[in-house]
Amino acid sequence: MDRQDELRSPLRAASFVAAAVIASLGLTLVAAEIIRLKLRPFTGFAPWAGTPEVRYAVFGAAVAAVLLVRVLRQALAGRLSRELAGDALPRLQRAAVVTLILSEVPGILGFVLFLLGGYNRDLYVLVFASLFLVFMHYPRRANWEDWLRG
Repeated sequence: MDRQDELRSPLRAASFVAAAVIASLGLTLVAAEIIRLKLRPFTGFAPWAGTPEVRYAVFGAAVAAVLLVRVLRQALAGRLSRELAGDALPRLQRAAVVTLILSEVPGILGFVLFLLGGYNRDLYVLVFASLFLVFMHYPRRANWEDWLRG
């Protein structure tokens, strides 16, 4: 079995996770727009949560998630050593899946902020940040091959 065949299944699984995250973020936007249309004017289910402190906390948590994505990706994937070479592909797949799932966190936080305070602009900003992270860390064959070469 050559490297192409060996990569196919783990790469496909990680790509499906990425597609599911993108679809989930899209459904989040659709759900937010339906809520805005049905409950016009939508000011949130807990308007007290619209204070600047809550918004700062949510954006701070989103920034923390972005930083966590960067740190965990390095920690989970790491660089190969000779004794871990057989474990390289599962480690790479696990790093990709964890990174993709954590990339969704800012979008989810934006949806929570939208539900609480009715801030659709914040939702769009945080979903865009999530989409940017997903596209930045999308599993690509060339990147995986480079990483596996060391």
